[in-house]
Amino acid sequence: MKILCFISLLLLSYSSFAQYSIKVKREDNRFLFFQLGQKSDTIIKNKSDLFLIKLPDSLKSNIQIFLNNAQFIKTDKDSIYLLKPIAGMKYSHSKPDSVFNTLPEGHCNPSKTISIEFLNTKTQKYFLKNNFIVK
Repeated sequence: MKILCFISLLLLSYSSFAQYSIKVKREDNRFLFFQLGQKSDTIIKNKSDLFLIKLPDSLKSNIQIFLNNAQFIKTDKDSIYLLKPIAGMKYSHSKPDSVFNTLPEGHCNPSKTISIEFLNTKTQKYFLKNNFIVK
Protein backbone atom coordinates (compact mmCIF):
# COMPACT_ATOMS: atom_id res chain seq x y z
CA MET A 1 0.00 0.00 0.00
CA LYS A 2 2.84 2.39 0.88
CA ILE A 3 4.56 1.58 -2.40
CA LEU A 4 1.38 2.31 -4.37
CA CYS A 5 0.96 5.69 -2.60
CA PHE A 6 4.62 6.52 -3.24
CA ILE A 7 4.30 5.68 -6.97
CA SER A 8 1.10 7.75 -7.24
CA LEU A 9 2.77 10.69 -5.52
CA LEU A 10 5.81 10.37 -7.76
CA LEU A 11 3.65 10.34 -10.91
CA LEU A 12 1.68 13.38 -9.73
CA SER A 13 4.82 15.38 -8.99
CA TYR A 14 6.38 14.35 -12.32
CA SER A 15 3.25 15.35 -14.25
CA SER A 16 3.22 18.80 -12.66
CA PHE A 17 6.68 19.46 -14.17
CA ALA A 18 5.84 18.03 -17.59
CA GLN A 19 5.25 20.45 -20.41
CA TYR A 20 2.09 20.07 -22.39
CA SER A 21 1.65 21.12 -25.95
CA ILE A 22 -1.88 21.90 -27.04
CA LYS A 23 -2.60 22.26 -30.72
CA VAL A 24 -5.45 24.55 -31.58
CA LYS A 25 -6.85 24.53 -35.08
CA ARG A 26 -7.80 28.10 -35.81
CA GLU A 27 -10.42 28.40 -38.50
CA ASP A 28 -12.53 31.53 -38.56
CA ASN A 29 -15.37 30.52 -40.84
CA ARG A 30 -18.01 32.30 -38.84
CA PHE A 31 -20.22 34.94 -40.32
CA LEU A 32 -23.12 37.04 -39.12
CA PHE A 33 -26.48 37.29 -40.85
CA PHE A 34 -29.37 38.97 -39.09
CA GLN A 35 -32.10 41.56 -39.54
CA LEU A 36 -31.71 45.12 -38.38
CA GLY A 37 -34.72 46.71 -36.73
CA GLN A 38 -37.79 44.57 -36.16
CA LYS A 39 -36.74 40.90 -36.29
CA SER A 40 -39.25 38.40 -37.61
CA ASP A 41 -39.78 35.94 -40.43
CA THR A 42 -41.97 38.52 -42.22
CA ILE A 43 -40.41 41.11 -44.52
CA ILE A 44 -42.06 44.54 -44.25
CA LYS A 45 -40.71 47.37 -46.40
CA ASN A 46 -38.69 49.93 -44.43
CA LYS A 47 -39.16 47.96 -41.17
CA SER A 48 -37.62 44.50 -41.47
CA ASP A 49 -35.99 44.51 -44.91
CA LEU A 50 -32.46 45.52 -43.81
CA PHE A 51 -30.00 42.73 -43.15
CA LEU A 52 -26.45 42.68 -41.86
CA ILE A 53 -24.10 40.22 -43.54
CA LYS A 54 -20.65 40.27 -41.98
CA LEU A 55 -18.12 37.95 -43.59
CA PRO A 56 -14.65 37.24 -42.22
CA ASP A 57 -11.78 37.73 -44.67
CA SER A 58 -11.26 33.96 -44.79
CA LEU A 59 -14.77 33.50 -46.25
CA LYS A 60 -15.24 36.47 -48.55
CA SER A 61 -14.12 34.62 -51.64
CA ASN A 62 -15.69 31.27 -50.64
CA ILE A 63 -19.32 32.15 -50.02
CA GLN A 64 -22.26 32.36 -52.38
CA ILE A 65 -25.78 33.46 -51.47
CA PHE A 66 -28.78 32.10 -53.37
CA LEU A 67 -32.16 33.85 -53.23
CA ASN A 68 -35.56 32.87 -54.61
CA ASN A 69 -38.14 35.65 -55.08
CA ALA A 70 -35.73 38.36 -53.87
CA GLN A 71 -32.43 40.14 -54.37
CA PHE A 72 -29.95 41.79 -52.00
CA ILE A 73 -29.20 45.44 -52.75
CA LYS A 74 -25.97 46.87 -51.33
CA THR A 75 -26.40 49.96 -49.17
CA ASP A 76 -23.90 52.75 -48.53
CA LYS A 77 -22.76 50.96 -45.36
CA ASP A 78 -20.39 48.03 -45.72
CA SER A 79 -21.99 44.67 -44.90
CA ILE A 80 -25.57 46.01 -44.75
CA TYR A 81 -27.92 44.89 -47.51
CA LEU A 82 -31.52 45.63 -48.37
CA LEU A 83 -33.65 42.60 -49.20
CA LYS A 84 -35.78 43.53 -52.21
CA PRO A 85 -38.64 41.12 -52.98
CA ILE A 86 -38.83 40.23 -56.70
CA ALA A 87 -41.45 37.54 -57.25
CA GLY A 88 -40.49 34.85 -59.75
CA MET A 89 -36.75 35.62 -59.95
CA LYS A 90 -33.68 33.79 -58.61
CA TYR A 91 -30.43 35.61 -57.84
CA SER A 92 -27.03 34.68 -56.53
CA HIS A 93 -24.57 36.96 -54.79
CA SER A 94 -20.87 36.56 -54.20
CA LYS A 95 -17.98 38.74 -53.13
CA PRO A 96 -14.80 37.18 -54.56
CA ASP A 97 -12.90 40.43 -54.03
CA SER A 98 -14.04 43.85 -52.85
CA VAL A 99 -16.90 43.91 -55.41
CA PHE A 100 -20.35 42.57 -54.49
CA ASN A 101 -21.50 40.54 -57.53
CA THR A 102 -25.17 39.95 -58.31
CA LEU A 103 -26.13 37.42 -60.96
CA PRO A 104 -29.63 36.55 -62.19
CA GLU A 105 -30.00 32.76 -61.95
CA GLY A 106 -33.30 32.46 -63.81
CA HIS A 107 -36.92 32.06 -62.88
CA CYS A 108 -38.65 30.38 -59.97
CA ASN A 109 -42.26 29.94 -58.92
CA PRO A 110 -43.60 33.40 -57.99
CA SER A 111 -44.37 33.35 -54.30
CA LYS A 112 -44.66 35.51 -51.19
CA THR A 113 -41.97 33.28 -49.65
CA ILE A 114 -38.32 34.28 -49.99
CA SER A 115 -35.74 31.56 -49.53
CA ILE A 116 -32.12 32.41 -48.70
CA GLU A 117 -29.24 29.92 -48.77
CA PHE A 118 -25.59 30.57 -47.85
CA LEU A 119 -23.18 28.12 -49.50
CA ASN A 120 -19.49 27.65 -48.71
CA THR A 121 -18.16 27.13 -52.26
CA LYS A 122 -14.97 25.56 -50.94
CA THR A 123 -16.70 22.74 -49.01
CA GLN A 124 -19.98 22.77 -50.98
CA LYS A 125 -21.89 22.80 -47.66
CA TYR A 126 -24.62 25.21 -46.64
CA PHE A 127 -24.01 27.50 -43.66
CA LEU A 128 -27.59 28.59 -43.38
CA LYS A 129 -30.95 28.21 -45.08
CA ASN A 130 -33.89 30.41 -44.14
CA ASN A 131 -37.33 31.42 -45.43
CA PHE A 132 -39.10 34.77 -45.05
CA ILE A 133 -42.64 35.81 -45.91
CA VAL A 134 -43.28 39.07 -47.79
CA LYS A 135 -46.10 41.15 -46.39
